[in-house]
Amino acid sequence: MPSAKSSDLFLGSLNPTVIKYNAAHNQIDQMSSQTTLLDSQLRQKDAEIAKLKTQVAHISKKNRSLLAEVNKDKKFINSLKDELSDKAKAFAEKLGLLQNERDALASAKDDLLVKYNHLKELGSVLHASNIRLTAIHLKHHGTKEKRTACARRVNELKLDFDIDENRIADDGTKNLYIVIKDPAGTVLTDVASGTLTQSNGSGLGYSIETQVALKQNERVKDVIEDWKKDTDYKRGLYDIAIYNGGYKIGEGEVALK
Repeated sequence: MPSAKSSDLFLGSLNPTVIKYNAAHNQIDQMSSQTTLLDSQLRQKDAEIAKLKTQVAHISKKNRSLLAEVNKDKKFINSLKDELSDKAKAFAEKLGLLQNERDALASAKDDLLVKYNHLKELGSVLHASNIRLTAIHLKHHGTKEKRTACARRVNELKLDFDIDENRIADDGTKNLYIVIKDPAGTVLTDVASGTLTQSNGSGLGYSIETQVALKQNERVKDVIEDWKKDTDYKRGLYDIAIYNGGYKIGEGEVALK
């Protein structure tokens, strides 16, 4: 038989108040355990949050550093752009000056080329020298020649001349034009005569056209041409001029009585 004390405990445990107390005590213990667990989790979360805050602060600091570097790089890039822009402007100006100089040089080159060609053309013009003019009387049916100054006896005018050496003219056949004028200034012509163009662009009738074979820097000696006409020669002075390239390169005269 249980003792009175044990009986009291047993009876007490059956007491509704005790039962509620015990249940409440158990809830408190559970809540305390949960609180302890939650506190532990909270401390863990706080530690994680603190760690994250540290990382965020580090990242933020790093971002500020990167931003400062980016801004510095932007300033440097902008300065390079300004420098490149100035250099590009200076280069464009210099290029413009060089182009102007090139155009000026090209123009000067063209002018010099024109002058050179003109000088070469002038330098290539032949020069006649040692010009001899003779009035000829033909005897024995033209088999014998005799010099004369009597107009009524003249059968032909004989022209004999040399072409001086030329260091500029190219080798080749050169055209010569001979203009013979009577005492009245009229050019003597025949069916083979024509018109030459002078250096000033004007035309001039010629009496005889002939050609010479020229070699550079070599003299051509004794170019001989005869002029015959059926009618009598007039008294007076006959002028003879030789042309090449539109220029008069020699002249002479013969007087008939």
